Amino acid sequence: MKNYTLDDMSSFFRSIGEKDYRGRQIFNWLYEKNAGSFHEMTDFSKELRGLLDENFSVDALHCVERSVSSVDQTEKYLFKTHDGHYIESVLIRNEGSDEARLTICLSTQVGCAMGCGFCETARLGFIRNLEAAEILDQICLVRRISGQRNNNVVFMGMGEPFLNYDNVLKSADIMNYTFGFHISVRKITISTCGIRDAIERFIDEGRPYNLAISLNDTLSEKRRRIMPVEGRYPFAEIVRLLNDKFPASRNRLTIVYVMREDNISSEDARRLKKMFKYNRIKLNLISLNEGSHGYGRPSDEEAARFVKELEIMNVPITFRKSLGRDISGACGQLSGKRYAEEVIHSW
Repeated sequence: MKNYTLDDMSSFFRSIGEKDYRGRQIFNWLYEKNAGSFHEMTDFSKELRGLLDENFSVDALHCVERSVSSVDQTEKYLFKTHDGHYIESVLIRNEGSDEARLTICLSTQVGCAMGCGFCETARLGFIRNLEAAEILDQICLVRRISGQRNNNVVFMGMGEPFLNYDNVLKSADIMNYTFGFHISVRKITISTCGIRDAIERFIDEGRPYNLAISLNDTLSEKRRRIMPVEGRYPFAEIVRLLNDKFPASRNRLTIVYVMREDNISSEDARRLKKMFKYNRIKLNLISLNEGSHGYGRPSDEEAARFVKELEIMNVPITFRKSLGRDISGACGQLSGKRYAEEVIHSW
């Protein structure tokens, strides 16, 4: 059912002799009221509820495990799909000087094909894309289980969002609907490791959501070793595309840089400053998290020195704190561990 857009839903109800407004009603039940079954939808007749129950499913996922950090209250959820695969989502609490942000980090694929050396998801390889319903249901189930209503969404979980472009953008649009989750476009961020063609499509279509692009190295040959996408879509080409086409009216573009022991030298800082003579970016820095990748995590002092060297850039810089590290819920740590244990071993 959650694969349907509002137009799809209205068309379906018309096809069975119901009025268009039924589409808005069911969207309200699915997303605003977060109903767990069609039988909760009391403004539908018993017969209509029965028809819906016979032909559709409310939930596309089943939660099999919830972990809560004892350090920062970050929550990680392990979900099982109807065809037996596993994905993970994270609920993150960010207390700031303004309003408190409650963010859900969403997965978009089972596994990932990109092979980034610092990411645990890459070790699974690519299994399949998630449907829009499976992306949206991560929010529904996290809200239902936690009792919390998020006001921020990041597509930064398992998978490369821009290799599942249509389902990701459909789910983002439904999140933004007045009769969906009604989350502001400024509170929805889609991250990519640098799929140039999809970035250009995103810009050309005038998509209003925030865009974040992972850089992680300042030298092309070095980036290619840790992020194979550099071989097909060199970051220098993406920078040219952004300078040519990224509209001035848009929110700032976020450049994500995961700091390792070997990519935070003074030379790296100088190259970063030179690379982005681009006044509409913000730089998001985060220290590498633990994993089986074999790369060194910088000390707090080393990371702070690198940040200080970058502060003279004429762009906003955020040094992002790793949350959920004690439950393997931080950046780069999502692995669908249960999937690896149960599914791969069965092959």
